[in-house]
Amino acid sequence: MIRIFGYSLEKKPTTSPIMEFVAVLIALLIAFGVSALLIASAGANVAEAFRSLLRGSFGSRSAIAETIIQGTPLILTGLAVTVAFRGQLWNIGAEGQFFAGAMASYLVATSLPELSRVPMVLTIFLAALIAGGVLGAIPAILKVRFGASEVIVTVMLNFVVLFFLSYLLSGPWQDPMSAFLQTSRITETARVSRIITGTRIHIGIIIALISVVVVWFLLFKTTLGYEIRAYGINPIASKYKGIPPLRTIVLTLAISGAIAALAGAGEVVGLHGRLRLDISTGFGFTGIIVALLGRLHPFLVVAAALFMGALWNGSLAMQITTGVPIALAYVIRGVVLVALLAAETLTHYRIRRVCDE
Repeated sequence: MIRIFGYSLEKKPTTSPIMEFVAVLIALLIAFGVSALLIASAGANVAEAFRSLLRGSFGSRSAIAETIIQGTPLILTGLAVTVAFRGQLWNIGAEGQFFAGAMASYLVATSLPELSRVPMVLTIFLAALIAGGVLGAIPAILKVRFGASEVIVTVMLNFVVLFFLSYLLSGPWQDPMSAFLQTSRITETARVSRIITGTRIHIGIIIALISVVVVWFLLFKTTLGYEIRAYGINPIASKYKGIPPLRTIVLTLAISGAIAALAGAGEVVGLHGRLRLDISTGFGFTGIIVALLGRLHPFLVVAAALFMGALWNGSLAMQITTGVPIALAYVIRGVVLVALLAAETLTHYRIRRVCDE
């Protein structure tokens, strides 16, 4: 029980799935209501802004394709956060793990130019998995060994990775033919082809969907998945049930980091063909919203990721049509997150007034 200013938050013994769905729906309605007020305050026509957002998300074949492209890395970062949160381990470092995978993919692509396409791509994604797994294991080991908060460590590792990447892009890895902070293009044997002609949809979406099934199987059909979920529900009880907490923590965060790194590798070899700081528009942080919106279930994460991808893609069209600042898209995503967190709290907890004796 949590006490705040004479009130307490008490966890409800049970929660109806219907109530959870209704809470999410109400949270989204409130979020869009607040967004409408923000759009109006920017001097734009609210109805036209929302029509532009819808057209930019699903109004044409190319719009749908771009929504899928935006949603692809969000599926993977959402899955990464889902695995960690299922174990009550707060991985806020998916952004850094995303870039760790991107850096590993570029390193392999430039270090092994003699490889043919299939071995090259397989090696790239394997390297990304290892890089993300190692980065995810670092906060786990610090938590197990020294009691460090995984929240603080994962957040700080984001900055470590991004600043190290900034150094590489302004020195050793910078394209000598460009003044921008970016690498040279990777070789064609390191690129994966587009899977739908006339669009930018690449093999990353297939990897993301395969990962959804793998994560679902891991969480709900394996012993490790049971241990992760049991530890997340009650760490003390799970220990007495014979579940090793130290191993569970390390494996959970390592798996979470590896999944997030796949998203970074996919963006490099499937979409951009080079490494830049702007290959992510906050995919790691948005993955937190995706995981919460998807109720920490792998299949629902897909719908949540496409929703957030549509929101971002539609925001670009909204900006062009109505002149609404693109920064408002970040504000809308933040409003959605706050509304979902409030819905999550009110669904699983009840507020009571505490009478001091």
